[in-house]
Amino acid sequence: MVYHLLGEPFSAYTGLALANSVANTMRFDESSVVVCPEADDTWGFKEDRILVIPQLNILTVMIRGASMRGWRFVPSSTRKQIICSIFGSVLSTLKSGDIVWCYNWPYVAQALQSVIQSKGAKLIYHAHNSLAPYAARTLFKSFTPDALIFNSEAMRQEALRLMPYLKNTHTVHNGADEALFYPLPADAARNNTPPVILYVGRLVPQKGVHVLIEAMRILQKRNIQASCKLVGSSHAGGRRSKVTTYIKSLHKRRSPNVQFEQFRAATDIAEEYRAADIFCCPSIWQEPFGNVNIEAMASGVPVVASRVGGIPEIAAEGGVLLVEPDSAVGLADALQRLILDKDLRAKIGAEGLASFRRRFTWTVINRQHNHIIRSLESHQAEIELTR
Repeated sequence: MVYHLLGEPFSAYTGLALANSVANTMRFDESSVVVCPEADDTWGFKEDRILVIPQLNILTVMIRGASMRGWRFVPSSTRKQIICSIFGSVLSTLKSGDIVWCYNWPYVAQALQSVIQSKGAKLIYHAHNSLAPYAARTLFKSFTPDALIFNSEAMRQEALRLMPYLKNTHTVHNGADEALFYPLPADAARNNTPPVILYVGRLVPQKGVHVLIEAMRILQKRNIQASCKLVGSSHAGGRRSKVTTYIKSLHKRRSPNVQFEQFRAATDIAEEYRAADIFCCPSIWQEPFGNVNIEAMASGVPVVASRVGGIPEIAAEGGVLLVEPDSAVGLADALQRLILDKDLRAKIGAEGLASFRRRFTWTVINRQHNHIIRSLESHQAEIELTR
């Protein structure tokens, strides 16, 4: 039995990237269960495969919310007691050979680790964000899950530099759903005049939306005809979205060739990818991975993205023009190349689609997950033989 521990709604509409990852992983293992704070039926799983623990909403606020600073100073024994109590229904049913797969919850994984391993079960920690903030904390010197999965090699190498004691680490990139993200039919054509550049994501400074807006202003000054559609909100998922000071500044800076659209769920955004001529990911921080890039590639759309974090790994086999981060001129230059050259757009889009099908489908990702699980099962069998 595999228990997937998720700190966000298990929903195709209100869930985020982690819910998407869990849902697509569970499709390949009919015995797996998701443990989450809330859920609906939008992923199509039966009720017996979803364990809702409402207290996880409180735990999420305690660990990730405004009170996180205070949470750090709660004695580790108290933290462990609170977390183990909340997950009591899972821990009580664990047996030897089971796997607890924890996503992006280092405090939870660290607190549950000893209990899980004492029952002969295995702990997988799946990092979709950097572990750097935890490296200097004494608590994590003893953090030794049975396997650590990072969604980019850049993140794995960063963690090993800061936490060289980590063992059994793996890089498994994220996937995208082929049933949702796919290209236009061969006999269909985009008839956008002028070409449409698409951005999908949070409207926050580290995503570099202001750089894209400045690049669009530069293109306008160069008399390069294109329009840019920004689809997103201040918070991923859209439920807590608000008009922030940053968003106000984006509206103030935008030129007439830029338009804003509200947050759209993954199930509704796929048509936007297929309708676009170019996708742009202008991040200025170290993106752990960047799912939007592979969603665009799966849709046959050429990508212009910053050379940061895990994005160069996505671009390794084509489909992406990489630019230096935080350079509006460099971004405008790359966009201009694609705007003016329809054949180049088609070529890069086709390369991206081929790369996606080789490397980023959930079937490919699941094979890599299974390899890790088999290695854990093999190790468990060796232990039992020596008893």
